[in-house]
Amino acid sequence: MRSQNANQMVDSGQTKIKICGLYRDADIDAVNQYQPDYAGFVFYPPSHRYVTWEQMKDFREKLRSEIPAVGVCVNLPVEEVAAHLKEGFIQIAQLHGTEDEAYMEMLRSLVPGCEIWKACKIRSAEDLQKIENSSADRILLDNGYGTGNCFDWRLLKDWSTKHSFLLAGGLQSENIKEAINNFAPWGVDISSGVETDKKKDPDKIRKIIEQVRSK
Repeated sequence: MRSQNANQMVDSGQTKIKICGLYRDADIDAVNQYQPDYAGFVFYPPSHRYVTWEQMKDFREKLRSEIPAVGVCVNLPVEEVAAHLKEGFIQIAQLHGTEDEAYMEMLRSLVPGCEIWKACKIRSAEDLQKIENSSADRILLDNGYGTGNCFDWRLLKDWSTKHSFLLAGGLQSENIKEAINNFAPWGVDISSGVETDKKKDPDKIRKIIEQVRSK
């Protein structure tokens, strides 16, 4: 079982790519072939992309060892997230609920050195200002957690931050270069933008990875 801390990865300076919402063996095959920087798995039962921890154990074994698995967690007990980080099922905890600073502090006390990403729903400039107080290792700017739509990117025009951030929500082949050119995110998080009929499409995964890495 993989135990490498994602913080130990060498940063090449190239925009990182996370393909999220993997939930079938075929999805694992696709990311193993085209090798994004991160693979995301959703532990939120209302999502059609939901996976159980038992499934995750199997997926982690099948996923290439050099690709960190990111667990998308929504208000799960902190002990549960910590246990699966320790077990190596996931290498990064991506928090999508109302988890606060106390939650992240507790998670770090349970798993010293763990990497935490915090998703933030962006609706206004005030939402962006709140991010500056976060202790998360990375911030994920999203429209609304799985909507498949972009938030109002005009809010980012005059925004600057000390944080490494990922851009998420509505990213697809048609707008990925615009997003990177205009906002220079540390990474991009793509899910529905590489799907056909709510299933991951290997050709779309290949195309968007090629687009990002050709820059």
